[in-house]
Amino acid sequence: MTGTPARAAWLLLAATLVASCGVTGVPGSSAGRDDAPPPRPDQEHVRTLTAVLDTMTKDYARFAESTPGPQDVVDYNIGELWKKGIDGTGTTIALVEGWDDPQINDVIKTFDREYGLPDPDIQTIYPSGDGHLPAQCPPGMVALGSYGSCDGWRGELELDVKAAHLMAPYAKILITATPADSEVMDDAASQVAPPEMMQALEYIGANHLADAISISDGTGEGTYSYGKAEITAQDPGLLSAAAAGIPVVVATGDCGVVQNLATASTQCGDTGTTPDTATWDDSPWATAVGGSVPRVDTQGRRLGPDPLWHHGTFAAGAGYSSVYPRPAYQDRVGSITRSAMRSVPDITMDAQHGTSEAAPLFAGVLALAAQVNQGSVGPINNVLYGVLGPAGEHAGIADVVTGNNSMTSGAVPVPGFTATTGFDVASGWGTIDASTFVPALVAAVRAQNGRDSPKRQALDALSRLRHGIQLTDTGTGGSMYLLAAGFLPRHPVKLDIDDHEVATITANTLGSVAYVVDPTLPALSRGRHTLILKSMLLTATTDFQTR
Repeated sequence: MTGTPARAAWLLLAATLVASCGVTGVPGSSAGRDDAPPPRPDQEHVRTLTAVLDTMTKDYARFAESTPGPQDVVDYNIGELWKKGIDGTGTTIALVEGWDDPQINDVIKTFDREYGLPDPDIQTIYPSGDGHLPAQCPPGMVALGSYGSCDGWRGELELDVKAAHLMAPYAKILITATPADSEVMDDAASQVAPPEMMQALEYIGANHLADAISISDGTGEGTYSYGKAEITAQDPGLLSAAAAGIPVVVATGDCGVVQNLATASTQCGDTGTTPDTATWDDSPWATAVGGSVPRVDTQGRRLGPDPLWHHGTFAAGAGYSSVYPRPAYQDRVGSITRSAMRSVPDITMDAQHGTSEAAPLFAGVLALAAQVNQGSVGPINNVLYGVLGPAGEHAGIADVVTGNNSMTSGAVPVPGFTATTGFDVASGWGTIDASTFVPALVAAVRAQNGRDSPKRQALDALSRLRHGIQLTDTGTGGSMYLLAAGFLPRHPVKLDIDDHEVATITANTLGSVAYVVDPTLPALSRGRHTLILKSMLLTATTDFQTR
């Protein structure tokens, strides 16, 4: 791409945006405006955040160990965007959580007072089950202990809000509380990473509630009782967000190359020794965010490339999916990954509190990009791999060149991957300088062909899932044999015809349902009818004729 007219035009647009961006975003919109007017920063916001930067600079030594905190603002050069009015105004960041925290507003107000940050608008919704939390923490979550219980989720939620809010101080924070067990008692994997969270993504996408979505959860692909069928049955969540033009970022986990939390008695303490990538960062529709560490001294000076995050028994998640093939956008790095499967991460951020911190930090950066774009930027992996990554520092990509994610599980060494120059499996493309990355991302997104955009691809994939019912005439009395797939294994699937409930079928272990449709039950008149299969994550429809 070096030296081509297209790249020169992209660099010019990116440079123009970095010099003048700062427009007010449109919450939940799914497309930006190529003809966006010149930016008009909110001067009160600029004054407030300039004062925040002054506080962080003057008192940096006091805040040096705080994370999320000033070291992230310095390392990712966020202040340069704040000074231009790029602060998340008019955007919404959705944080998908396993429980809520009634004290979250007080917690964030205390955090804000440290630096003089504005208090955000925080809203909590309950999109799964019957619209509210159960009276008690579900027993399956209680059994997980500190890292998966409802009390544990409160700590996770507070970290997520702080991280996202720090990057985009004027963005709205939308918390979706989606615990497990709202439908059936699943395996341990579905208590660690509840499929109800994918319901939250469907709800956010259907109602265009956010400009970026962050998930700091997941568990090893190998821990699901029903394997690939149980994992891919959750695709509608990520596809729904992508089809709505909302980027989803997911943490890669904290246990190196072995993320099978569902089988561990302590997080990352005895996860086994067989490499196991986590869901949902493994999805081609998610941007997988791994972990690095800001390299900033006690005076607030950036010292050079950030290293990969590794602390004791914890290490940044990285590796290969055993479920999802390598997506087309990763073909250009196929000679590096040397795998036919999806590799993660795609990018890294500060993970001193685990990659649970890294994902919402990056979601905050995407909210800044949404403000500049005057609409959410959509799934970013195509442009990350096709434009931004190869452009390197010109696109705000900061290489991570040292560190590895090898670890020890039960006293057994588990080799991982090593960061090196350029793209690598350990760190993806590295990390970012947001002051350049944000306008470069917006420029690259605007240059995408609408017909081949990730949003259009997601819409097509979702349509195929929703119209995958097969009806075959049995040749007996007008009855038809129904076959459909893509449902959560062992979960109920309701069969309706013309809005009348006919039966409830339990999906088999492959996520498929079969049924003989008798046109006399219910009595159907001659003509066209609509058949619907409704499940937790997938609603499929088809029309048929009776004679």
